[in-house]
Amino acid sequence: METGAGPHPLRLFVCLMPLCLALLLGPGRPGTAEEVTLLDSKASQAELGWTALPSTGWEEISGVDEHDRPIRTYQVCNVLEPNQDNWLQTGWISRGRGQRIFVELQFTLRDCSSIPGATGTCKETFNAYYLETEADLGRGHPHLGGNRPRKIDTIAADESFTQGDLGERKMKLNTEVREIGPLSRQGFHLAFQDVGACVALVSVRVYYKQCRATVRGLAAFPATAAESAFSTLVEVAGTCVAHSEGEPSSPPRMHCGADGEWLVPVGRCSCSAGFQERGDICEACPPGFYKVSPRRPLCSPCPEHSLALENASTFCVCQDTYARSPTDPPSASCTRPPSAPRDLQYSLSRSPLALRLRWLPPEDSGGRSDVTYSLLCLRCGRDGPAGACQPCGPRVAFVPRQAGLRERAATLLHLRPGARYTVRVAALNGVSGPAAAAGATYAQVTVSTGPGAPWEEDEIRRDRVEPQSVSLSWREPVPAGASGTNRTEYEIRYYEKGLGDRFQSWVHLGSPLATQVGGQPRLRDSPFQNRNQNLTKSWETNPSYLDSCLLPELGCIAPGSRDQSPAVVVTVVTISALLVLGSVMSVLAIWRRPCDGKGSGNAHDEEELYFHFKVPTRRTFLDPQSCGDPLQAVHLFAKELDAKSVTLEKSLGAGRFGDLCCGCLQLPGRQELPVAVHTLREGCSDSQKLSFLAEALTLGQFDHSHIVRLEGVVTRGNPLMIVTEYMNLGALDDFLRHHEAELVTAQLMGLLPGLASAMKYLSEMGYVHRGLAARRVLLSSGLICKISGFGRGPRDRAEAVYTTMSGRSPALWAAPETLQFGHFSSASDVWSFGIVMWEVMAFGERPYWDMSGQDVIKAVEDGFRLPPPRNCPSQLHRLMLECWQKDPGERPRFSQIHSILSKMGQEPEPSKCASTTCLRPPTPLADRAFSAFPSFGSVGAWLEALDLCRYKDNFSAAGYGSLEAVTEMTAQDLGSLGISSAEHREALLSGISALQTRVLQLQGQGVQV
Repeated sequence: METGAGPHPLRLFVCLMPLCLALLLGPGRPGTAEEVTLLDSKASQAELGWTALPSTGWEEISGVDEHDRPIRTYQVCNVLEPNQDNWLQTGWISRGRGQRIFVELQFTLRDCSSIPGATGTCKETFNAYYLETEADLGRGHPHLGGNRPRKIDTIAADESFTQGDLGERKMKLNTEVREIGPLSRQGFHLAFQDVGACVALVSVRVYYKQCRATVRGLAAFPATAAESAFSTLVEVAGTCVAHSEGEPSSPPRMHCGADGEWLVPVGRCSCSAGFQERGDICEACPPGFYKVSPRRPLCSPCPEHSLALENASTFCVCQDTYARSPTDPPSASCTRPPSAPRDLQYSLSRSPLALRLRWLPPEDSGGRSDVTYSLLCLRCGRDGPAGACQPCGPRVAFVPRQAGLRERAATLLHLRPGARYTVRVAALNGVSGPAAAAGATYAQVTVSTGPGAPWEEDEIRRDRVEPQSVSLSWREPVPAGASGTNRTEYEIRYYEKGLGDRFQSWVHLGSPLATQVGGQPRLRDSPFQNRNQNLTKSWETNPSYLDSCLLPELGCIAPGSRDQSPAVVVTVVTISALLVLGSVMSVLAIWRRPCDGKGSGNAHDEEELYFHFKVPTRRTFLDPQSCGDPLQAVHLFAKELDAKSVTLEKSLGAGRFGDLCCGCLQLPGRQELPVAVHTLREGCSDSQKLSFLAEALTLGQFDHSHIVRLEGVVTRGNPLMIVTEYMNLGALDDFLRHHEAELVTAQLMGLLPGLASAMKYLSEMGYVHRGLAARRVLLSSGLICKISGFGRGPRDRAEAVYTTMSGRSPALWAAPETLQFGHFSSASDVWSFGIVMWEVMAFGERPYWDMSGQDVIKAVEDGFRLPPPRNCPSQLHRLMLECWQKDPGERPRFSQIHSILSKMGQEPEPSKCASTTCLRPPTPLADRAFSAFPSFGSVGAWLEALDLCRYKDNFSAAGYGSLEAVTEMTAQDLGSLGISSAEHREALLSGISALQTRVLQLQGQGVQV
């Protein structure tokens, strides 16, 4: 290395500086970005070998760092000579994958004022340059080769040292970082120009930034160099870690920012079946645990009576003697076939001959609730051994059925007299198997039907078939032990097929001769019954049917002979009417039984298996408050679900009685269904539990495509659950606010007919929603709107509306009569629906903007109505104004609203309203008068608004002749009026509360009442 002819005193002075230097800065704290070093002069202990021109300028010297490790530095201090131009050029630096390069310089600089005689020639700055090249230029001046270096910056010191600092061995180290790029060639040289400063270049470090290799969401992302532009993000695809998998529709991705930070993660991986997430890896489920699907985050312990012996089990194997039904999910406990039914009892009736059986459930159900019963009938010979039995055959009828019985009772019909029967009752469940009835444990009884001589079916002969008669004959039976004389009489009954049991009878004593059945010209395909009665009063009914193949021979129906006599028609119509009436009464009895508070004393209530059926759509709403036992009544309209079929995945928030969660419903034989689950928290009062069940009872009565569907309830587990369909887009008002830029007027208009259809359906059932608002309308994929919010009773809703006097939001949707008198009706729902239409067209904006509840009430009473939102069709706004008529009777019905909205949706462009079809405009604002009790000047008018005008005389006789006097009434005062109905007293108290609140409001505004 060239050092010149001799050391200058100041140069030697600077040379001592690195030897005394105690570096003040240690390694920088690493951030989340990773720095890839291209050059670090402190890492080299040998000579750096950089090019210095001229040789009397920069010189390389040795020193030590703060850890006493040798380092190589460059210094220059030609401050007494003017016009200095000293250059120092580094070796060639490959840029690697970097485009934005950072240069970190550590240096010390002498204060010129501390150097005698250096005034005018001493400088306190130096310059930094870089030169891009494809290869090493070698030693030489940076200007060579025809390429001029690009200036990075003029470097100045934040702190400089003086002679005094040197004497105290206090060196002040400066650190400066500069950025170069974007670079396009393979590498570059750095160059430093001294113009007359006393400076020591302690360290030069060159690096670029990249996003560190990381694992996010079980996806591995490689180290990625940042782009040169700050606004550019590099999208990087992740690779799922071992034993995990991603969704094909949303593979894991992240974006590397220009500062080396990872941004905007998209998608993630999930641990495969048999593995669970543990930090950034997927570990196998240990023995005794399993995981059936990647959708489940954690392994689950094996259900009861099952086990998993290996790691990474995807299901648990049932223990010996236990099994799962093909329809059971893997999460279901293993079960076994049930034991035999208990306490099998029978009774035998003689007329008609029937065997009635009853039994109790098996002592061991096998751990399942799907227990059914199957019957096997054996007919045993009278004279043979007890074991010589044959199946009863198709002759014996089972009521209600022979197999698949859920009831614990059955009746056997068409038995033969004088026979011995053995009946076995077996209990089965979902794991008994298709052929389990034969080998199942069973209970049995053996019954003898008593004396008699049964016919065989082929012993009744059809001797002759004529157009108007049929001749029959049979062998005369002789009862066992009877003498030669047989006093048996016979009765033949017949009827025309399709007209029911119309019988004519002939009695023939003691002769086995043929008899003729005639007198019926329209006899066709008629079932015959032949019954014999002997002296022992042992009866047998033996149906013998004329086969359908005889129809051509019995085709005695002459043309024109189809007319029925008036007596026949009257008889048939009467019987049919009675049957229909009996069926209707039976359905009503079943429907109303849970709601009358009776029949709760059945000893077997806990064993009853509830079933779910759909009542016809058009019916009257059943008020849950009228039910004596809501827990039993809810099963008329809601399906009881197994708690194991419901999986809770995440919480969506807190409800009135518990948590609202998102989960999955897995029913046997059906695909997994996303659901919303409302749970009842522990410690709720009985009244809260009844209100919770009332929500399910209410929602279960509705069956409409635009009302949230109830999937079922869980009342036999803990906690109680209400399971409804999951609406993935959430509340309508939130959706509209967040997607305003994406929706057009036609799409908004398309949301309204479905909502109107649902409200029409509710009004026709007699149900008043009382809380309709856009926040209670839920949205699913495809922009399907469905009404919700059935979880509050009338009392709760009235109280919620009354609190609006203090400014709460429900007042923005409530009708005037609701705010003033607590009166709810379908007309008040129409008012609220008008507000909902306004919310939809205003993209979820708050009605009445930032007005308080009190201001809204006052403005509405004074005649103010919301103006049309931007781009709202005029015809639609006129419909809104009709919904906001002050007089409830002048508002349109939901059937009219639905019809109007449907027609609007069919028009390609909202048309202007013609004079013959326009709804009338509202009363001008100036004509709306303000009063303390609007439109009600007397107690009688107030009672009429509450539909309680029957009590006018009660109020008048007690001296309550003005509304001011009514506002002073209490619950005891109402009791003294002789009003016995608790419902009516509650309605009156609600109305009085509304009057009292209104008086307080008007007094606060300075209005005399």
